[in-house]
Amino acid sequence: MNYVDTYRRLAEAFQDGRATGCMDTGLVLHQRRFHSEPMEEPAPPSSEDALEPESLKGLLDRDDSVEENLDFPYRILAPPGCERSARGVLLLHGLNERRWEKYLPWAKALVEGLGVPVILFPVAFHMDRSPALWADPRPMRQLSRERMRRIPELEASSFANAALSTRLHSRPDRFLWSGLRTLRDLSRFSDNIRRGDEPLLSPGARLDFFAYSIGAFLAEILLMADDDVRFAESRLVTFCGGCLLSETAPLAREILDSAAARSLHRLFAELESEKQRRPELGRLLSENAEGRAFESMVIADRHRSEREAALRRIGSRVSAISLRGDRVMPALAVAETLAGSGARVEILDPPYAYDHANPFPVQSPAETEVEHGFETVFEHAVSWLGA
Repeated sequence: MNYVDTYRRLAEAFQDGRATGCMDTGLVLHQRRFHSEPMEEPAPPSSEDALEPESLKGLLDRDDSVEENLDFPYRILAPPGCERSARGVLLLHGLNERRWEKYLPWAKALVEGLGVPVILFPVAFHMDRSPALWADPRPMRQLSRERMRRIPELEASSFANAALSTRLHSRPDRFLWSGLRTLRDLSRFSDNIRRGDEPLLSPGARLDFFAYSIGAFLAEILLMADDDVRFAESRLVTFCGGCLLSETAPLAREILDSAAARSLHRLFAELESEKQRRPELGRLLSENAEGRAFESMVIADRHRSEREAALRRIGSRVSAISLRGDRVMPALAVAETLAGSGARVEILDPPYAYDHANPFPVQSPAETEVEHGFETVFEHAVSWLGA
């Protein structure tokens, strides 16, 4: 079965409600639940609802009141009959993703290539960790129209990015809180595995990573900040991601509109003053390894020596795959970030129309070339993670 057929069959099964059980390919999808522990998060400014239509009140409420983000499902795709594997792979997705269908063929390729379970774990406020309203086309189109009315120069606004754009435009530090919460969740998930709480994985099973886009950034930080040696043997494949945040360009109809993208990059440039303005954020970034590693990956001159030393520590276990035509996470920026670390860096340029959000477009007329591009990436990933 080729990539396009695999995508359609898995997506159809998933959309039909088969969130668990056989996925028509011989593999089995399991569902678990995870509870995210509370964090010290700041209250929103009183003026935060300036760009929130009356009908969407709640989009900008305190984030610690979003129940979906605190108690949520994650999925595991596994070989049939899998019991207590000594290894697993965490698959981390990109920014502003709301549906898992895109990633099911990716997970399938990793399961079949490695013979181990693949865990699809959601970033905070993404996938199943956000209210259904945020992905509902009708109210999100209304929100996009409202943003365009109030910001005449707005670019790249769409129903797909309206919720995230509104939230980050209003308070861009949400990006930091969301990322740091996800890192804490992943560390706690690893602790659960170490204790033997997951029936598909042996106690202390090794966790590797296939991480895409912002997921690649988070996976790098997780390994860089691994003071407790949870991931000392873990290997990482980054795909279309892993550069400094200041080098990213998240302006896209699938990701962020121009107002949100500008707010986010302004935060990156003014992070020191933001830490002083919000002491709770300063504490989180400065008083633990994950926070310092996160801050070191924002701009080039922030904790440079620490960043370069941390990347050298993990470089021999990292393989980065980028696409030359990726404008969101530029391939050369990824290569520059990892230069001197010992990481393997490969830049591909498949001969079909692609972009960051659609590296393997299902609707492409160049179906054979897309198939080859998909196989190239995942053959490389299987080879690296299987070492």
